[in-house]
Amino acid sequence: MHPLKPKRGRVVNYERPVWEPLMALAPEHVGDFMWMHEVELEDGTRLHAYKHVETRRYLHLDHGGRAFVFIPGSLDDVESSHYEEVVPGWLLEIALGMPERRATIFRQNISAEFKRLRGARSATKHRISRKRIRHALEHCLVILEEDPPAGHSKARAPRLVFLGEDPTGVELEVIAVETDHANLMVIHAMRQRPRYRGTYEEVRRCNK
Repeated sequence: MHPLKPKRGRVVNYERPVWEPLMALAPEHVGDFMWMHEVELEDGTRLHAYKHVETRRYLHLDHGGRAFVFIPGSLDDVESSHYEEVVPGWLLEIALGMPERRATIFRQNISAEFKRLRGARSATKHRISRKRIRHALEHCLVILEEDPPAGHSKARAPRLVFLGEDPTGVELEVIAVETDHANLMVIHAMRQRPRYRGTYEEVRRCNK
């Protein structure tokens, strides 16, 4: 997966609803959504857009269990609109209108899944304390999943990118990987870089 590489898409179907992706992710909430349309990404991936009847927020799901958010382009550059891949469970919670549960979701679905939350030496290279890192993780607005950098043959596990704020409101990016012993290892933390800004600002706008 390459969530940081924008994927453009086009609507290819308004008429034939497909419910399988939503049923696979959240069968108990199928009745809360409307099927809106089908999108074909530039790499051939087909997404189905589901809109929540109350929150009016979208799920874009493919047939392989992946979820995407739509990032609209600016008025001056509409063609810059694209889709970025995110963690499905997190996107579902946003669509259901429960962003206040982010810390609980993290503790239950991330911390509980990994036996320990650890930090590599590189995690504090940019002078971000462990306390600030933990706060950003528990109050993150966005969780992205990305492939390891090219050329890192030993780093085969996908990386989780958490975008959130520290206790003083400074926007951070925190990157972690799963280790062999069911741990979550934080390998990077710093002030949020421009490449994450589009996704972060769009999700923050939706949460207001």
